Amino acid sequence: MMEAGISRHVDRMLAWAGILGPIVFVTIFTVAGWLRPGYSAMEEAVSDLGVGPQAGTQNANFFLFGALLLVFAIGFARIMRNLIGSRPAVVGAVLIAATGAGIVAAGIFPAEPPTEWLHFLLGFFFASGSAIATSFYVGRKLRKVPGWESLARYSFWTGIGAVGLVVLSFVALNPASPLAEAGIGGLIERALVIEIFAWHTVTGWKLAKSSTTTQISHPQALPLKETR
Repeated sequence: MMEAGISRHVDRMLAWAGILGPIVFVTIFTVAGWLRPGYSAMEEAVSDLGVGPQAGTQNANFFLFGALLLVFAIGFARIMRNLIGSRPAVVGAVLIAATGAGIVAAGIFPAEPPTEWLHFLLGFFFASGSAIATSFYVGRKLRKVPGWESLARYSFWTGIGAVGLVVLSFVALNPASPLAEAGIGGLIERALVIEIFAWHTVTGWKLAKSSTTTQISHPQALPLKETR
């Protein structure tokens, strides 16, 4: 019983990494934008805060957020294996970890020459792509799990919305795009960041709550009984 209690406590702590990660990330880049003279959150990308004055704040923010998602991936695998089976839980955790790794890469490769292309390839396309894949994959796996249907629906629509916002962000932040003249690229990108990463907060909260109760194991997670 004591070991089970310790295990549930560890699971809750790991789940809280997913809850807090997006909140801390958004809070830091919002404050950093307020404090930078001449910076426009409406027009400029979050990544622009990682270049120029006080760039270290945003790059450290990328590192912290990515690290928290890597920790959350461990908790996801530990808790979800009792709901959807070990293999799907690991696949979901790998996708979450891929998002975290992409965000860490955004801090390693700032959005300035000569690393700008790596920043957007890994920190934007790879991280957002893996986050979208996570929401679709987990949503599909949870559709028939009792008590988790609402998270499954939320996951699916999160993925749909994120796809549209990724396209809009790419177009709006492209200087050659007519939409760039509207000066709302930063706003659209922030909508994407909040929409897609809120999934980790919502899912982390659900996992933290579920780890406080005894879970009904998924058939794939149960050991095979010996038959005679």
